[in-house]
Amino acid sequence: MEPKKLLTSPDLDLTTDNLKKELGRWFSLYETLTETLSKPPYEISPEWRFYKDGGAWLCKMTRKKKTVFWISAWKQCLKCGFYFTQRSGDGISDLSIDHSLKSSYDKAAPIGKLYPFIIDLTAKRQLDDLYTVVSYTISRK
Repeated sequence: MEPKKLLTSPDLDLTTDNLKKELGRWFSLYETLTETLSKPPYEISPEWRFYKDGGAWLCKMTRKKKTVFWISAWKQCLKCGFYFTQRSGDGISDLSIDHSLKSSYDKAAPIGKLYPFIIDLTAKRQLDDLYTVVSYTISRK
């Protein structure tokens, strides 16, 4: 199945109701994620913005002024993208997360000097792995 982006209209007014409609079955996953991350110890806020170069709305998850990760909405999942330098990503292999995530990160081709770490969220059971990577990321910055 060909991946299909959601939230591709630049004219979309991203109210909670519209976001719920556009994300469909992924909205409850997004809501759980953002509610948990808004509280200590994370204190991360979502910032939705339309990016012309990608042709879609992306959610920048920030802590203070630092970007922790990005969320993009797809028909198949919510993609959560972290970006590490070679040095800042050294501890990924030591994290208590699903082995397939570590393997995917090890095989990822760099984008310039950054190495992408992508989690395709499809179920709430995956959130613990995401929170582990978030904790790792904020401890590194």
